[in-house]
Amino acid sequence: MRKNRVESGQGLLEYGLILVLAVVALILILQLFGISLRDVYCAVVSIFSNSGSCAVAAKPKAICEDDFSQGTGGWQNQFGSTQLSPSGYCWSGATQTFNTCSMKNELKDYVIHLEDVVIDQGSGFGVFFRTTFGQQGASGYIFQYDPGMKNYGSPNGSFLIRRWMNGKEIWKPIAQSDIPTDFAVYKTPHDIDIVVQGANITVLIDGKKVLEATDHVYKNGGVGFRSWSNTTACTSHFSILEVK
Repeated sequence: MRKNRVESGQGLLEYGLILVLAVVALILILQLFGISLRDVYCAVVSIFSNSGSCAVAAKPKAICEDDFSQGTGGWQNQFGSTQLSPSGYCWSGATQTFNTCSMKNELKDYVIHLEDVVIDQGSGFGVFFRTTFGQQGASGYIFQYDPGMKNYGSPNGSFLIRRWMNGKEIWKPIAQSDIPTDFAVYKTPHDIDIVVQGANITVLIDGKKVLEATDHVYKNGGVGFRSWSNTTACTSHFSILEVK
C-alpha cells in the first residue's frame, strides 16, 4: 500500500512538471508571435462577457507617416541637403526640410513621433512644428536637440524650444533644460515624441519627459526638420499621431 502511495505521488509530480513545461512552452510560443498573456486573457473574457472591462486601448491614428521605403517624395526642402541612408532619412549642414502631408493640412493638436534619431557629430538639429510659411519664411515653433549650447554655458548642451517668426529664429527660448551629463548625445539612436495640445508642449526622449512649455502664439501648422553647422541627423521612421 505504501509503495502504491509513493508511486502515485511520483506520478502526480511528473504530471505537474509536464504541465509546467507545457505552460512555459506555450508562453514562449505566444511571445514569439507577439501575443501577450493579457491579450489571451482578454480574448477569453470577451467570449463570455460583454462588459468590455478588458478592452485594449486602440493605438492613436496616424495623420501623416513615412518609413522612407518609397524615397523622399513626401518631403520638400526649403534649402539644403537631404538623402536616404541605412539610418533612414537624413538632413545635414544648413538645411530645412518639411513634411508635405503635414504642411497641406491645418493640423492643430498632434504628437510627432520619431524613431531611431541619431547624429554622429555637430551642433545639433531641430524639429519644426505648428509651422506655416509666408513670403518672409517660416513662423512656428522648433524643438532643438542642441549640444552646441555648451558653447553658451550648458555643460553638455541643451534641449530647448524656440519660436520662429517670418523666417527668423527668436533666440530667447520659451523653454530650456540642460542635456544630462550621462546622456548619449552622439552615435546613439533615440526615440523622440513631441506632444502639442492646446497651449501645452511636452517633449519626451526614449519615453522620458525632458521639456515642457506653455505658449499661446501659434495655433496650427506643419512639421519639418532643421540642421546647421556640420551636423548630419537621421531618423528611420516619422509619424504624426492624433492626440488622445
